[in-house]
Amino acid sequence: MKRGSRLMIILVVVIVILVAAAFFVLRGSGMTGSAAPTPTTIPMVNIVYVKQPINRDDQIKDDAIEVKPYYGNPSAKMIQDKSLVVGKYAIFPLSQGLPITSDMLADRPGLEQPGSMAAKVVSPGLVAISIPISPLGLISYGLRDGDRVNVIATTRFVDVDPSFQAKLPNYTAVVTGPGFLPDTLPVLSSKISSGGDTSAQGRAELDPTLNQAIYLQPSESQRPRLVSQMILQNIQVLHVGDFPYLDTANSTGGSTTTSTAAQAPADAQAAAPGGPTPVPSPTPLPPTNVTLIVSPQDALALTYLMNSDAQFTLVLRAPDDTTHIETEATTLQYLLSQYAIPVPAKLPYVMDNAPAATPSAPK
Repeated sequence: MKRGSRLMIILVVVIVILVAAAFFVLRGSGMTGSAAPTPTTIPMVNIVYVKQPINRDDQIKDDAIEVKPYYGNPSAKMIQDKSLVVGKYAIFPLSQGLPITSDMLADRPGLEQPGSMAAKVVSPGLVAISIPISPLGLISYGLRDGDRVNVIATTRFVDVDPSFQAKLPNYTAVVTGPGFLPDTLPVLSSKISSGGDTSAQGRAELDPTLNQAIYLQPSESQRPRLVSQMILQNIQVLHVGDFPYLDTANSTGGSTTTSTAAQAPADAQAAAPGGPTPVPSPTPLPPTNVTLIVSPQDALALTYLMNSDAQFTLVLRAPDDTTHIETEATTLQYLLSQYAIPVPAKLPYVMDNAPAATPSAPK
């Protein structure tokens, strides 16, 4: 018994010595190695949260949001300043406690509602209207969506009969009568001799050579009098030409053209040897109209001018040009006086600017 107890005591002492040695060895290696890592600190920033539920297209008020701490690395879209959120509109419903990001906000309501993208470009209080335009009116096709332009309208004026509202001169008729008969009322009858240009109403003048009255008739129809004026300034171009047309089946945003994947086999067959000759794609037609963003009153004026067959010309502005210049309507009299253009005198000779005929080779 005594011998067994001694062995047990020796074994316990050995175990204690080994544990102590292991402790000192591990401690020594820890002191000579790198320092123990310190706990990582989680970053904290203040961001804007939804305090009260916000419906879609509702304007965000100050009492509907709050600033609270956010632990972690914030996203670049997260907003930390309430002033950047107040007054904006919610693109979709925002639930309470949701962090607000920049892609949840819009400057105007309704931008995510169904409808055309063109309507969402038009600012409130303005309208879009399309007008016909010529290649020169489109600045030789250099005009692009978003450009700023001035609008020049050219109209033609002619004289009309106030009662008939028909272009002058009126047609004349031959009036005949049997003469004066006693105790009877005069009987007159009229007859239109031709009803054409030869019966146009003229005027009587005294010929200075013959000293007799003669009756003059116009040699041609009335020439209209032109006037051009810059009617609109600093107008935004919404679109040049026709908008892409979508049928009812693809009104949700699909395309009316065949998909690339579906069209690939047909193209491969057409390009294969012995296959049908590929038909080239049609060349796009040049634009014949342009859509402008104007005020409702200006839209009415443009509609009236379009129905009056006025001609429109667009002049391009610099993107940062906000000046408004008062212009004077241009007529023939304005051109002669403003640019000092003289009226040529009637001379007994003229300049012959026709190219000279090439002499024929001798036979």
